[in-house]
Amino acid sequence: MKTVGKVLLIPALCFMFMGCSNKEPVDKKEQETPITFSQEEQNFEIIYMYDEMQEYIDTVREKTGKSNETVFIEKVFEPFKKKSHMEDLSIRYVFDPSSEVDKLGESIKELEKNKDMTNRIIKEALLKSAKELPGEDKKYIIMPANPEDTFTVEQMGGVSGFVLSEDVIVLQLSPSMQEDMLKYTVAHEYHHLMAEESNRGMIRTILGGVVLEGKADAFAHTIYPKIQAPWQKPMTPEEKERVIAEITELRYSDDMKYYEKLRKGNSSKGIPQWANYKIGYEIVQSYRKNHPEVSIGRWTSMHEAEIIAGSDFEKITAYE
Repeated sequence: MKTVGKVLLIPALCFMFMGCSNKEPVDKKEQETPITFSQEEQNFEIIYMYDEMQEYIDTVREKTGKSNETVFIEKVFEPFKKKSHMEDLSIRYVFDPSSEVDKLGESIKELEKNKDMTNRIIKEALLKSAKELPGEDKKYIIMPANPEDTFTVEQMGGVSGFVLSEDVIVLQLSPSMQEDMLKYTVAHEYHHLMAEESNRGMIRTILGGVVLEGKADAFAHTIYPKIQAPWQKPMTPEEKERVIAEITELRYSDDMKYYEKLRKGNSSKGIPQWANYKIGYEIVQSYRKNHPEVSIGRWTSMHEAEIIAGSDFEKITAYE
């Protein structure tokens, strides 16, 4: 996924919280302390926002007359901005408050039951990732997936994520999440953070986004070689040819709607779903095969044109 405002954002959405009314009851649940750990000099935080989401649910149920969005901003989004240190963040860019509060509440109950397992998986994936590619301190903010977001449940293994800044990731989890996809997504998103850390301020194009996703998948596959993401099913030769033609035409555009069409696919053009991920992964793996001496850190920081030029897909950026 990617940095808000700088890169092409992958699926985001969703939210919830636990116990509390505006009357501040005596038995109000204290906010959970972030989970912290380290890999040598690199520090990590895992921050859950299940409580804030439950408070959103409880307040909506009280029928205060406020809109769901107003309640969400007050109970979830404002605390989120403080915890992420993104005070200027716009809710319109990253979140869509759910109106299905009963389903949200059930999701939180299930996620709470599995929190120990979730912690173990995230910690394991981060430590493995940091061992391969160390960097600066990172923070993972965990939120329940919006029950209206069937895409995450049905096609993402119950896990989705996006980069908020060069040191903050947001993960959105469904009770149906698959352990393997959680591991893989943590590693994938970690690489996005490291790519942003090594290329601060880089302006992204569609071609840059394609290679960025390819790098993240190549890295996650290095950490977890036996896990296959939903989008890694190989393309047919015909599909690959059409996808290459499409990204060659759009390569220097920074228009998000074209990038989103690559992700969704276009049957009229013979372009499969996840085309940006599929071709990006092939490009980066081709580069790595051709240049096995290049370290993970080196190709992580490389410009997309250099990666493509050193792969078997050099015609994408070749001059006509």
